[in-house]
Amino acid sequence: MIIWILDSESGTKLLYKSFLKTSADEDIVSGFLTAFHHFSMVEFKQSLESIEMGGLRWSYILEPEYQLLFVAADTKSVRTEMLMGRLNVIKEAFVKEFKSAWEKKGHTWNGNINIFLPFLDVIEDYYNQWEEVETLTHVADFFDILGVFQHILISIRNFIDHKMYSKSKTEILKLIDKSYNTIKNQAKYKNHPELKNISYSKEAWFNIIDINLIKGEKKLVIRYLKSILRQIVNILKEVKGENLCLRYFSEEHIYAYIYNNMKLLKDLKLDMFFLELFLLL
Repeated sequence: MIIWILDSESGTKLLYKSFLKTSADEDIVSGFLTAFHHFSMVEFKQSLESIEMGGLRWSYILEPEYQLLFVAADTKSVRTEMLMGRLNVIKEAFVKEFKSAWEKKGHTWNGNINIFLPFLDVIEDYYNQWEEVETLTHVADFFDILGVFQHILISIRNFIDHKMYSKSKTEILKLIDKSYNTIKNQAKYKNHPELKNISYSKEAWFNIIDINLIKGEKKLVIRYLKSILRQIVNILKEVKGENLCLRYFSEEHIYAYIYNNMKLLKDLKLDMFFLELFLLL
């Protein structure tokens, strides 16, 4: 895995960490990644999330509020949803750690970038945890399950952000926030500390990859995530109507994702849940 954290406007490299052997010049690649991001914004009106090039799989997350671009690359054996989920964990941790520095600098990342260097240890800690989990076969399907839910949740946030007017977006996020707080405070969920690692805010959306896969109760976590996702889809139907929701699901390639990963979903016993949920049956 290779990670870049960049100023999305200037292309300044704030941090770089590689766990792969590569001869590429990190500064030259940083400039290319920023230029590629700007090209996708101009040509496609949005940042590309994932692409394959140079023998690697690449994922991008733009954080416009803080003028940040997070990029991760890994071998093609690593699934897109897993790479995106890991990158999202890093993004959430970085923003939490340095948003005060952003505000003190007057909403800029200019100046001494050495203040970010201690965050390399945080990235390394996360990576070591992920590597440890991958060696434990009995939690492998749990990781796959979290990756599927994270991918679907990111897809939903994408069309809320890019396909809805401000009024609808605000109403939907308000309803999701209320519904999420209701679910997490239910007696069957509120006393389970591992569920607190599922984070949510209207600004940062959901992050679920930070769950401790070894200690977590898989059935409980899956039931919790199903409840959250079901409520989100119900809210979308309530606010936008079934026909428009079906169009959003199609345009954001949720149906294509379910179809292309049907074998995995069947193996994880999630196929009927996602089919019934997104076909609005």
